[in-house]
Amino acid sequence: METFEGKEKQELWRRFEKATERLKKRRKKSLQALSESELMDLLDQYQSITADLARARSLGAPHTIVDRLNRMAVAGHIILYGCAAKTSRNESTRSTWWHAFARAVRKHIWALGLSSILFYGAAVVVYFSVLNNPQLGFDLVPDEFLHFNPAKEDNMHDIPSLSRPIAASRIMSNNIQVSLLAFGMGLTAGIGTVSILIFNGMHLGAIAGWFAIQGNSRALWGWIMPHGGVELLAISLAGAAGFLLAKAIYCPGQVSRRTALKQIGRSALVMEVGVMVMLVFAGLIEGFVSPSAIGYPVRIAVLATTLTIWISYLALAGRGKYELGTND
Repeated sequence: METFEGKEKQELWRRFEKATERLKKRRKKSLQALSESELMDLLDQYQSITADLARARSLGAPHTIVDRLNRMAVAGHIILYGCAAKTSRNESTRSTWWHAFARAVRKHIWALGLSSILFYGAAVVVYFSVLNNPQLGFDLVPDEFLHFNPAKEDNMHDIPSLSRPIAASRIMSNNIQVSLLAFGMGLTAGIGTVSILIFNGMHLGAIAGWFAIQGNSRALWGWIMPHGGVELLAISLAGAAGFLLAKAIYCPGQVSRRTALKQIGRSALVMEVGVMVMLVFAGLIEGFVSPSAIGYPVRIAVLATTLTIWISYLALAGRGKYELGTND
C-alpha cells in the first residue's frame, strides 16, 4: 500500500530495526549507552511504529507489513520498557530520592537564585519602604499585627504545651499549601509563581518593618529564627520548582513544550516533594521549639545549626557517578 511504501517511512523502519538490533546485543546496558537525545529519538520512532502498526491492521495491510511492524513494536517495547524497569530497580539501590532532591537543586541552581531574588528582594524593598514611610504599614500589614504585643521580649508567641501539636500541624498545612501554589503556578508560564513569591516577600517585609518601628524586632526575629531559615529556604525552592515548569514553556528547546515538560517535570516534582519534607521539619520546630522558653542565643544557634545541616545536605548529597543528566 502506498501509505507504507514511501521512502521516508521505509527509512524510519530500517533505522528503528537497526537500533533495536544493536541495543539487544548490549542487553542490560542498552539504554544506559544512549544519550538523552538518542533516547528521545528512539521513543519518537517507537511511537511512530506503533501508530503505523495500528493503522496497518485497521486498513488491512499485507501480512508481511503487519508482521514486520509487529516485530518492531515488540522489540521496541522490550528495549524501552523491559530495560527501563531493570534500570530503575538497579538505580534505586544506588541512588535514592533523598540524593535526587539535592542533585536537582544543584543542577537548577539558577532557578533557586531567581526565586530568591524575587522573594527576598520584595521583602527588603517593602521593609525599608515601611521604615521610611510608616503610613504604608496600615496598608500592607495584616490587621492582627498592627497592634500586636509580643508575649515575651525574645519571642512573639507563648503557645501552651498541649496546643503545640495542633499549632504545628496547622503551620505545616499552611506552608505546604503555599509551596504547592508556587510550584503549580509554574504552569502559568511562571506568572503565578512570580506573584506568589513577591506577595509573600512583601508580607514578610511589611511585618518586619512594622515591628521595627514598634520596637519589637527582637521578639519577631526571636520567633522566626529557630524555624525560619529552613522555612524560607523551602519557599524559595518551591518557587524554583515552579520556574522549571515555566522554563519548559518558554524555552522548550528542540522538542515540543509537552515533551519539555515531561523531561524537566521529574526534577521539578522531586524538588517540590523535598520542599514538603523541609516544611514538615520547619513546622515541627515552629510548633514546638519557637514558642518554648529557650533564650535568644539558643535561638540563634538553632538557626545556624538547621541552615548548616540543610545547606550541607543540598551541596553534598548524591554527588558522584549518578549525578542527574544535563538535559532534564
